[in-house]
Amino acid sequence: MEPEPKRLNDLFAAAKPMLLALPPESLVQPRVMRDRATRLTGILKQEFTPLLSLLPIELAPERAAARKADFDNIETHSLVYYAAELVIEGPWTSDQKARKAELSVKVREYDRYLSRWAVAVFDTHPDAKTVLASILRRHGTRDDADDTIRLGHLFRDHWTDVAGKAPVTTAYIEAAEADATALLQILDAGKEAPTGSPRDMRKRAYTVWHRSYSELFHLGRYLRRDDPDAAARFPAITPERTAVNEEPTPPVPT
Repeated sequence: MEPEPKRLNDLFAAAKPMLLALPPESLVQPRVMRDRATRLTGILKQEFTPLLSLLPIELAPERAAARKADFDNIETHSLVYYAAELVIEGPWTSDQKARKAELSVKVREYDRYLSRWAVAVFDTHPDAKTVLASILRRHGTRDDADDTIRLGHLFRDHWTDVAGKAPVTTAYIEAAEADATALLQILDAGKEAPTGSPRDMRKRAYTVWHRSYSELFHLGRYLRRDDPDAAARFPAITPERTAVNEEPTPPVPT
């Protein structure tokens, strides 16, 4: 259920001075959409509540107070990000929204398919394996698009190692890159984002939420360090990838 619009508008308006005061070099590129941020926030609040009494025991007073402030404010931070993202999508047409949803699903599959074959093909190729490791660390709508393009470049750069070893064709790579580029164009609507513009404010709102979530995420896993389910209790912002052995089925290119 979407939060009440007036509450979103009020929270966003109240947060603007703080958001605009963030140093440009501190800003983090959004990697997940508002729905996932909202879901993660709910999970974190539920899982971290029983741990609040441990803060003064495990942490120095100043750090304990800072993490308690993160806990108290993270729901507001997620709603401010929610509001900032709605401003971005406001001018989108219904066709653009539908196209984004379609491309998000397809590009995610491109990313998974190319990643799995890359793991198999480049297992004994040190240079390619290093590049691949940097790609596999990330996951999210924008990362899916970025990674698909980077994987395309990786396959092209080492094509002699790919030919005959994986059912990946240049036509498939071209289609994947085209869809990934189209998705990035919808998400970014151009490269410039002047200070105070909708996309700049979205980035600032995401940065604040990301900072609080990351602090509580790492602390929660630490405080639950003896719990074998700690990783499941505190999910990462972008899903953590593991090697997948099964052969993937490629999506149908446009």
